[in-house]
Amino acid sequence: MSATVIQIDDANVKVGLGKFRLALQEKSELMQEIGMAMLVSIRRTFREQGSPANSWMALAPSTLKKLGAKAAGKKILIDTGTLLNSIGIAQTTPESVIIVTNVKYAAVHQFGSRDRGSIGLGPRTKEQAAATVNVQQHSFARLTRSLGKGRLGNRVMNIRGPRNQIRGTVSAHARHQNIPARPYLVFRPEDPQRIRNLVNGYIQRAQSAAGLGGE
Repeated sequence: MSATVIQIDDANVKVGLGKFRLALQEKSELMQEIGMAMLVSIRRTFREQGSPANSWMALAPSTLKKLGAKAAGKKILIDTGTLLNSIGIAQTTPESVIIVTNVKYAAVHQFGSRDRGSIGLGPRTKEQAAATVNVQQHSFARLTRSLGKGRLGNRVMNIRGPRNQIRGTVSAHARHQNIPARPYLVFRPEDPQRIRNLVNGYIQRAQSAAGLGGE
């Protein structure tokens, strides 16, 4: 009776497993995809005015009065788009993605802030109360009494000029404003599943690239 010898060449399998293992270790590409997905999520939070939708505190009556006719349909935290457009990916590593903004007042809107000793709408925790706007020293010139009447085309108006200015200097100080927290850097309810889908897709692509199956 002759013996049957079966030889298995597992070299390709070992190479494939090595490629797959490396892909799971060097996953900066996955972190970049997750970061981009979070930027989309953040923009949706701005668009929906909070998460859940419309959960941000409404603008104060004084602010609405100041806006006048522009108050109709006004989106909170979306005026010039400076804050929203400043949010981006600063760094990705195989283990993390860092999303940042360089706008100085970003933390104030994320956490809120309150005037010291007031009953403002801002936060009460020590970390949140530390969110301030640092105002640099600056000078100002304010016009006072009218110099008389003048005409600009068909319009009669008061004339003011440099001869009756009030000049002064404002010292550098930290501004604690009565601003409610309107969190925009948050995990939306759908974000965890979106991230799981990205991870599963990355694993399948890594398997396929390593010759181990996958889509």
